[in-house]
Amino acid sequence: MENPNDVSLAMKKETLLVIFEFLARSYASWRKSGGAHGDELSDETFALCKPVALWRLEGAIERMFPEIFSSDYIGLIEKEKTRLRAELYGS
Repeated sequence: MENPNDVSLAMKKETLLVIFEFLARSYASWRKSGGAHGDELSDETFALCKPVALWRLEGAIERMFPEIFSSDYIGLIEKEKTRLRAELYGS
């Protein structure tokens, strides 16, 4: 039985991989700056000072896509970033 509080989201797989990459890099930066030790950090260090919801999103994306572990992962991310820039700013 489905949980009525769960939500489905539809978007290109590659776009979600770009979001995952942002979250993973942001988390790594946050940890390096001391956030993992309970220090108070600004929103500039990570999207939220206590980013539990974003960690859950990152984990959900990671479980859904084996592409994250692909040898061509960086190429997939760069290709989608290029496509997104073209979509936003024109070719």
